[in-house]
Amino acid sequence: MTDVEKLLRETLADPRHRLEPLPGMYDGVRARARHRQQRMVQLASAVTVVVVIAGVATAVGLNTHSPRKAQPAASLSASPPVHGQFNRVDIGAGSTGFLSVTPSAIFLAQTDPNGLLAVTPSDLSVAKQIVTPDAVQGTAVDAARGLVWTWSSTQPVDATSGESAPGTTSIHAYQTSTLAKTAEASLPSYTFDAVALRGELWLATSDGLYVVDNTNGSPTATKVSAGQVFSVAADDAHHRVLFGVHVDTPTTSSSANSMGSIAVHAIDNNTRAVKTVGTPVPVGKESIAVVDGQVWVAGYGSDSQLTHLDANTLRPIGTGGLELELGPGASVWPGASVLWVRSGGSEALSCVDPKTGAVLQHWDAVQGPVASVIGRAYAASDGSFEQLTLAGGCKG
Repeated sequence: MTDVEKLLRETLADPRHRLEPLPGMYDGVRARARHRQQRMVQLASAVTVVVVIAGVATAVGLNTHSPRKAQPAASLSASPPVHGQFNRVDIGAGSTGFLSVTPSAIFLAQTDPNGLLAVTPSDLSVAKQIVTPDAVQGTAVDAARGLVWTWSSTQPVDATSGESAPGTTSIHAYQTSTLAKTAEASLPSYTFDAVALRGELWLATSDGLYVVDNTNGSPTATKVSAGQVFSVAADDAHHRVLFGVHVDTPTTSSSANSMGSIAVHAIDNNTRAVKTVGTPVPVGKESIAVVDGQVWVAGYGSDSQLTHLDANTLRPIGTGGLELELGPGASVWPGASVLWVRSGGSEALSCVDPKTGAVLQHWDAVQGPVASVIGRAYAASDGSFEQLTLAGGCKG
């Protein structure tokens, strides 16, 4: 099975909503991938030529009798991103699907058997392991409060109508030091994404944006925004949570997208009041990442699938990673100091400067999700656990 066929099958089976691929979309992905490879070869050749010319010029300068001193060769203004490597780590039985990371621990969710593992960063050994009551579909760590959250969702389909039911979500919180369970809760909806912030878990679900407050060990789930919410991200520096709300795009619009658009909303994590509503971005099935105060959105779209938003207004201010060949369904994850971008339509992964959008490092085939702290980065790739080798300005 090719990567494109695998993506299409997973997309059609996704309970969130079916996608209608644009005509010629995947042919375009293949063509752009070939062009990227050609450009990388051309750029490498250009760098080689410059180095050779510089060497010749230096040699000539050293052998001339001119009274002027030989000038050093001019440095290149730009260089191609470093090609990344990774190390696959054997942590025993089970298939790794989701992970979260802190400076002192790596938390992995596994299936077959279902479990939650704490891995020591220094030697990548399993420090603690517990059995989870169900197959974990997502993790979120709150290092400041010493909590790691997990959630699992089900969304049955009516056999007669073929329509999906609202679904349910089971939520558990564990201590990061011992993996002892401290709280559990449930929601009457299917969860797409979640993020931990200041002792709370914020969830993007098929029925709205929810927050689970774990005060005094008695978790309470509260809906704070109605309607389907697909993505959520924490912006702790501004005491807010960002989430995407679907907006129908007029078919006559020049930026119309077959999946509509999303407007990123900012909600105060203390008052739970919406503070800012951004300009619609023509993407669907999106993800949002905040790194060093920079806000990025990626998803399925007919034009650019990676958009940089102004942190104050949440309006688009440009696109990043222009050298990236972004296929359908690009994804973003926040690192400690970098932005992680999955190209979409392939398994290509890039480490991106969150301010400029420049690609710092690139991997041809690393599946997601990805999590990192300064100096270390990891991926749950193809059911395994991998440590990425960082270089070229990619700090994690």
